[in-house]
Amino acid sequence: MSRPSFHAPRLCFTDDHYAALLRRPKSTFHRQLTEGVRQKADHFVAESEDEMNQTGHNWHLVRGFRMQVRLFTLLVEYKRSREQKYFDALWQGVQRMYHWEYWSWIAWRKNDPAPDAVYDLSYGVNSLTLAFVYDALRDDWNDAQRQVFIDIANHRSFPAYLKHTAEPTLTHWYINPHSNWNTVCNGGAGVLALALREHCPDSKEVLRRVEKGIKPFFQSTAPDGGWPEGVGYWNFGMRYGFLYLLSHETATGKTHLLLKNPAVAATLKFPLLFTPNGIPCGFGDSNGFAPQPFHLLAARRLQMPAVQKELLDRFQGASSKITFKSTFTKTTDHPELLLLVSHDNAIPKPTQKWQSHRLIKGLDWGYAADAMPRPRLYFSVRGGTIDMPHTHRDLLSFFCVINGERLIDNVPVDNYLDTTFSSRRQDLYEVSPQSKNTMFINGVGITDRSAALIKSIESRNYNGFRLDATSAMGTMRDGNAAIFCGRLILLLKNRAIAVIDECELPFAGLVESRLHTFSKVKMRGNYAEINGIENRLHLSFASSVPAQLQRGQGIPTHPPRQADTMLRHRSQANITRSMLCALLVPNGRGIVNLQENGMRRQLTFEWEDNKGAAKLHLDITPHLTLSK
Repeated sequence: MSRPSFHAPRLCFTDDHYAALLRRPKSTFHRQLTEGVRQKADHFVAESEDEMNQTGHNWHLVRGFRMQVRLFTLLVEYKRSREQKYFDALWQGVQRMYHWEYWSWIAWRKNDPAPDAVYDLSYGVNSLTLAFVYDALRDDWNDAQRQVFIDIANHRSFPAYLKHTAEPTLTHWYINPHSNWNTVCNGGAGVLALALREHCPDSKEVLRRVEKGIKPFFQSTAPDGGWPEGVGYWNFGMRYGFLYLLSHETATGKTHLLLKNPAVAATLKFPLLFTPNGIPCGFGDSNGFAPQPFHLLAARRLQMPAVQKELLDRFQGASSKITFKSTFTKTTDHPELLLLVSHDNAIPKPTQKWQSHRLIKGLDWGYAADAMPRPRLYFSVRGGTIDMPHTHRDLLSFFCVINGERLIDNVPVDNYLDTTFSSRRQDLYEVSPQSKNTMFINGVGITDRSAALIKSIESRNYNGFRLDATSAMGTMRDGNAAIFCGRLILLLKNRAIAVIDECELPFAGLVESRLHTFSKVKMRGNYAEINGIENRLHLSFASSVPAQLQRGQGIPTHPPRQADTMLRHRSQANITRSMLCALLVPNGRGIVNLQENGMRRQLTFEWEDNKGAAKLHLDITPHLTLSK
């Protein structure tokens, strides 16, 4: 790598990217992007203010997001057209940021206007915005305008960052390996220091601390690239982290050591594995995902053609039901993606195949599908620990997607409230086991800060996972709640899914397995049918003890949220040993039969779908051990 000139952009969007904006669009998608950026830029010129709902959670951060969208859009359109009105609107936005009394919602709630009162997500977001805007136009600013950027860095961003990354005020996020705050805050400060390094005496120390801070974050993805905060927060944290790493390389002309770590490359595949056909199937808060340009930029840098192709396909709508319009809502994707597509819109031809069954080591989430990355039938399942930020009490839980429709669904957190990150978090319906596809003993489910062991299972006729959540069920009045509590979840012949739950209790009690859906449900006896828009899922239930299938209704916290329907498979009396089974058949019908022979349970699954009839036998000994 060569060191850039003093006047050229030194961050990861280079002179070549901006120069490519002048090329004529070569595809419909390229033309759509170009037109979309211009329309949005014209809107921002006409509407100089964004109305903010100041009753919302962390509205200062939302304001920072919106300003970033505004300024990046105006920046790219100005670089493309060189029309003065876009530069003027851009500069007005920078001045507004300069005059904001509060950057932080946390400081605002404490009525503490000191610029260094806190360094939180808003500081990271705003710092990154200013860094890229300044860097791209470094030859366009006059001395007075340049001084505004320098003053913001010297009097607000850098003093707050240095104060809160030093003892005794060392902040919680600084070297935290499992929090998106790490890279958003460190990354924002880092790119601003790279952009203004010769103008700000603190830049060198800021960069030294940034390097120390982000190292644990990127090392924590080992060995398979998993991220415990889920696919939504992966997008947030990784965006700021990768933009810093890639900008550091461009600014210094040297390869960043963290980009040599195989786990850092592996993480680029992680969110794609848990969003089949673009449908999010991760766990915890913010289970939403749309591809972002930084992801494509990183995949190009790390020479991962399979990831590049999947991202480009999703951007262009080939493998996702997310529309072009909704993909880019409230993000900077339009202008950043236009930079990348203008520079290089070639779709690579990958040779590597995607794994259809995988356990993510170091995270203990798993999935199985008939094919990847565009499956007909897919499930993901949650093992591992929930002693992490943004997690729910959802161990054993799973999603089921058929042809791009999510028909078995964990209930999501729709919005953040003052209770969401308080001592009352676990009382919220969407965080608690009550809203998850998991197991219950005597009316209660997974305990807080617990873990479940998970093991991958592969066979000629099925593959999936065995989970042991015995310790996660906690204790009762005089000992452990369970001697054993576990789940087998298997993809049968790539055509159906079996969910097999077993409990052994020290004293007789009630057991229950629960499924949730937002689609229409029909129930009769031990059968149910979930009807989506284009697909349906037939469910057959069986048990080793007298049990009953009942309907329940969720109690969502967010007023606009449709209540979920619960399918509750429950023992009818107190028991000490039980097995509850469900067979899930997409667009067909099935039946499961369970017989006991001493300590052995024999399961027979039969179903019929558009491929014809199928049958499979399983022998299971106590504690979900599959007999060969």
